[in-house]
Amino acid sequence: MKRLFSVYVVTFLLVSFLVILGNHSETVYAQEASTPTPTYDPLAEPLVPDNPSEYELGRNWYWHNCMTCHGDVGQGLTDEFRAIWPEDHQNCWEHGCHGGNMDDEGFPIPTIVPALVRDEKLAQFSSQQEFYEFLKITHPPQDPGCLEDQQYQAIVKYVFSLNDRPLDVPTLEPTTTPTPASTPTPIAAPDKSDFTVPDMFLYLGLGIMLILAVLWGLKRKLPKSE
Repeated sequence: MKRLFSVYVVTFLLVSFLVILGNHSETVYAQEASTPTPTYDPLAEPLVPDNPSEYELGRNWYWHNCMTCHGDVGQGLTDEFRAIWPEDHQNCWEHGCHGGNMDDEGFPIPTIVPALVRDEKLAQFSSQQEFYEFLKITHPPQDPGCLEDQQYQAIVKYVFSLNDRPLDVPTLEPTTTPTPASTPTPIAAPDKSDFTVPDMFLYLGLGIMLILAVLWGLKRKLPKSE
């Protein structure tokens, strides 16, 4: 009788553990499968976290001041890059845009806007400081020098990083860090408890197994009935 009771207990513990483990795995898999993979949008503004690094600020300021002409990843104003814009924004040199006509709304731009990345781009600049000085007197072309020093420095760091260039020159230390004017503050994701429903069932099952194990031990210690 005692041996039969032991078999029942061990079988129940094993089945309970397998059921709980299976439910836990299926729940986690379902949660992972239901989470969509974010799609990269080359025209979307990069969000700025609460405590941004200079690189993250530079990436955002690049988007505001450089991306429309030099591409989302510094590839230049290529046909492929212009093709992702809305149809009425794809011809940058049409009448009323950036063609240089008297009644154009935008400032004139050249028909070829150079790329900033790879293939020894920016090789004429030996350091961040040289590139910074060039940008400050030439960019943005519609209003050169309109950005803060820290903004130019952060953009330089971001573009150098795109080219895998060594960041060998310390950037200016800002007394206050300006924030991009039109950057929306990212909405923080709601706090999730570490104790999830699958964990609850797992711990409950382990608790039941522990209780049964204790009962089994007590059963073994009880004196045999005469």
